Amino acid sequence: MMLDALIGVVVFGLFIVAVGASLLFSQRGFLASGDHMRGAFLAEESLEALRTIRDADFILLTAGTYGVQVGPAGTWQLASSGSTTSDGYTSIVTITLPQEDTVQATARTSWNHGNGRSGSVLLTTEITNWQVEQPIGNWNSVSQQGAYTDIGVLFTKVIVKDEYAYVTSGDTAGLYIFDVSNLSNPVRVASSFSLGAAGYDLLTIGDVLYVLTADTSAELQSYNISSPTSLSAGNLLDQKNIPGDDRARSLAYFNGTLFVGAREDGTEHELYSYSASEGTLSLLDSLDNAGGFMDLSIHQAYAYSANTQDVSELRVVDVFDPADLSDAPGVGYNVTDVYDGNAVATYGTAAFLGRLDGSSIEELVMFDIADSIVPSPPPGPWYYEVGGNAEDIAAEPGGRYLFLASSHPSKELQVIDPTLLSHGQPAEMTYYDSPNGAAKGVYYDILKDRVFLATNDAFEIIQPGP
Repeated sequence: MMLDALIGVVVFGLFIVAVGASLLFSQRGFLASGDHMRGAFLAEESLEALRTIRDADFILLTAGTYGVQVGPAGTWQLASSGSTTSDGYTSIVTITLPQEDTVQATARTSWNHGNGRSGSVLLTTEITNWQVEQPIGNWNSVSQQGAYTDIGVLFTKVIVKDEYAYVTSGDTAGLYIFDVSNLSNPVRVASSFSLGAAGYDLLTIGDVLYVLTADTSAELQSYNISSPTSLSAGNLLDQKNIPGDDRARSLAYFNGTLFVGAREDGTEHELYSYSASEGTLSLLDSLDNAGGFMDLSIHQAYAYSANTQDVSELRVVDVFDPADLSDAPGVGYNVTDVYDGNAVATYGTAAFLGRLDGSSIEELVMFDIADSIVPSPPPGPWYYEVGGNAEDIAAEPGGRYLFLASSHPSKELQVIDPTLLSHGQPAEMTYYDSPNGAAKGVYYDILKDRVFLATNDAFEIIQPGP
């Protein structure tokens, strides 16, 4: 009897220890999540302070490492050392000068509260001198300036960072990198690099490239691209599996968080959020949806998606708290007929939705989002006939032009005037008939004033007319 009682006491004690440990770990996890959110907020506040300093006088943003603080006049100013809050978070900003009227800024907030509660958040952005008018060419006519051709590669998406273009492809290489310092002659570099699977969407944050692949166990991958010409498998920083096979299709980034949209699945979720610090990824939340998130664009802490759900081809998700994804009030906009959303872009007070080709619909839709996060016409929406799939959309930052990649057999690149479109007038300015098949991806670089086009058989550089 005494032995039974002793065993009972020991078992009960072990149970109490296990429960206590579980509660302790749960509390630590909760506190760690709160630490990360606080750190992200302070890092973003530091970047906003730099933008405020920029608005006062761009020349105040000199290269170096600083803190930011409110000065005697009640305005933000740079300090010689990092700033530390009363609750133990230290923030520093680093400014570099990649272009005459553009600075690269990073903000790092770090903390160490003991008991395993230490960490840091790093955010990166470009800050431009908006007071300088950026002249651009006349996009009422276009021509090819340079191209790299490879039959059957099936180039898909393209982005440009500094003097390099990164282009995903449908072959097993998955990713091609081009030196575009000579716009008339793009040269492939790091040609031995291969993802080993098809590549889909991609984006860069600082010196990190995030790319989606068809690898069923590592759909999301991040690479250090500080040296693009020598990119190799050794530059892999992290990789994540998206539940289901070959579903990841779209990427977006906001405030230290990477968002991944996936094709529709009956059992798995379709939108995922990851904390992204220098390429290291950690899942924060996911959202289930009756349709697939085929493209994403972030606008004012909301993710606009081109969706395959018939009742809301444009869907809007509140991503202000990436650890708690939720639909925006109103959820989305149902466009006439059942053709899927395929591409999306936002800028200023407008959102653009591209759809798959339909004989009874216009494939490009423009929405006014000045007064409502989820479009609530009037005014708009306004429609444009693409004549094929609207595959990708890029907007000139000043809103003067919209560039559309399509499957139209003779108008693979279409140049559209959004102002004319919003006034119900013929909006096509010009088009480009590529000899290299349908276009899947388009990117506009305002510093180079060039359009970069991904087509079936080529990566093309398009220039404006005289």
